[in-house]
This record gives sequence, structure tokens and C-alpha cells, in this order.
Amino acid sequence: MNEKASGALTLLGFALIAAAAFQGARIWQSARATPVRVEPTAVCDLRAGPCRQVLAGGSVTFSILPGEIPLMKPLKLAVITEGLAPERVVVEMRGLNMGMGLNRTQLTPVGGGNWAGETILPVCSQRRMEWEAAVHLDLDRLYELPFLFHTTRP
Repeated sequence: MNEKASGALTLLGFALIAAAAFQGARIWQSARATPVRVEPTAVCDLRAGPCRQVLAGGSVTFSILPGEIPLMKPLKLAVITEGLAPERVVVEMRGLNMGMGLNRTQLTPVGGGNWAGETILPVCSQRRMEWEAAVHLDLDRLYELPFLFHTTRP
């Protein structure tokens, strides 16, 4: 084989390795970015107090204060993880009976498996609004734990 052909084969080999690595990285990132949704095991009312869900060797407790969950006022979000060590915790508030836009809050670790943050819910044209607080935990994978609640417009 001449030197020119050998160089072309080497270049082709590097191009194939680069393409395979790029495709592998895209597959890995998309698998990591798609959360594993864990459905609630019990009905819980966040307006009455914290709600807890079990997740792979641990548990997650989520709460919103004040308990009446007023609209257009600061809400304190708290997540307590037991037996889990997430790298990051994010809460997405989703309107269920009407789209309310993106409301995502990255919580701050405050020690001992506790995470805290603050958000505000917008006023909706509907008197009673159904919501889902989707708690995202970045563990070995990304997990999503939904917690349901409602608000009432005065």
C-alpha cells in the first residue's frame, strides 16, 4: 500500500472514531436529560403540609409555605432528601388545567439533605387552578417526582 492510501485510511479511521464518539455523546446526553418520572404512591395535599415520596433507597419530602399557597406572593419551596445525595434539585411548577408558562426554580443546598428556594405563582383567569410541582433530582440519573396541589383566586 502506498503512503498516500495509508494516510487516507488513517484519516478515514479518525473520522469514523470522531463520528462514533459524537453520536455516543448525543445518546448519553439525551438519556441523561430525559427524567425518569416517578408517579406518586399516595395522595397528599401540599396545602395541608409536606408530602413525601419514596425513591430508590431513599425518600423525598416536598413542602410549600405558606400553606394556603397564595398567588402573586413569594412561596418558600423546601425539599428534604433522606438516603439520597442529589447534585442538583430543581422544581418546575406546571399549570394542569391551563398553560402558565415556564416556572423553574433551582434550589440551593442548605445542609443535611435540605434544599430551599423561592418562587411566585401567577394569577390565572380560572378561579381554581390545578398545579403540579415537579421536583427534579440529579442523581445517577435525572428523576422527576410530581406533587399535586391547587390554588384558588380570590
